[in-house]
Amino acid sequence: MVVSPKFRTILLFGMPGSGKGTQGVVLGHLPGVVHISSGDLFRRLPKHGELGREVVSYTSRGLLVPDELTIRIWKRHVQILTLQEEIAPGSTTLVLDGLPRNFAQAEMLDSVLDVLQIFHLKITDIEAAKDRLAARALRENRLDDINEEVVRRRLQVYNEETIQTLRFYDPALIYEIDASQTPLKVHSDIVQRLCELETDRRHISEPPGFIPEPNSQPQPASAK
Repeated sequence: MVVSPKFRTILLFGMPGSGKGTQGVVLGHLPGVVHISSGDLFRRLPKHGELGREVVSYTSRGLLVPDELTIRIWKRHVQILTLQEEIAPGSTTLVLDGLPRNFAQAEMLDSVLDVLQIFHLKITDIEAAKDRLAARALRENRLDDINEEVVRRRLQVYNEETIQTLRFYDPALIYEIDASQTPLKVHSDIVQRLCELETDRRHISEPPGFIPEPNSQPQPASAK
């Protein structure tokens, strides 16, 4: 029986407004690295389509999309990218933002993800996080980020469910970063940690390529 290789994966965890999306987009521009945001996947669904209507019925109320639907949408997207040869298990490094959101989703994805590192972007100033969401709402026309009740529910869900997801993984994989810093400083901390991991892998004679070297493989179209 042939076992399919897993996708090398970096997970971004953090409360709404912590900057996960910003860091994911920047990392996604590295050669051989592709950023996938579950929120973006939901927003890109045709709103009048069956899946789009179902997703909106949850997100508009600040609720999480059910696990089965979330994973089905994500796996369909990954399958499309694989068929288009933009990503490949065993070589492409995925940066996941917003997934998995709970323990059940972590279990459902365990067979396809080889989690190399988890960055937990921590921010203790709730008002600052709300201000970031409001600024993003104006910039990206995401009205749900202005709705006080929706934001309150998202923060509650994060505290009650999402943060518990970290318990699924080996604590050694989790690296905490102060997300109240400037985006550039947060990115600097992330890159420094990735460089340390790459150095450690080479010291124990593992094949290089935690973050593929430039020109080591064609750069996926979605990572440009």
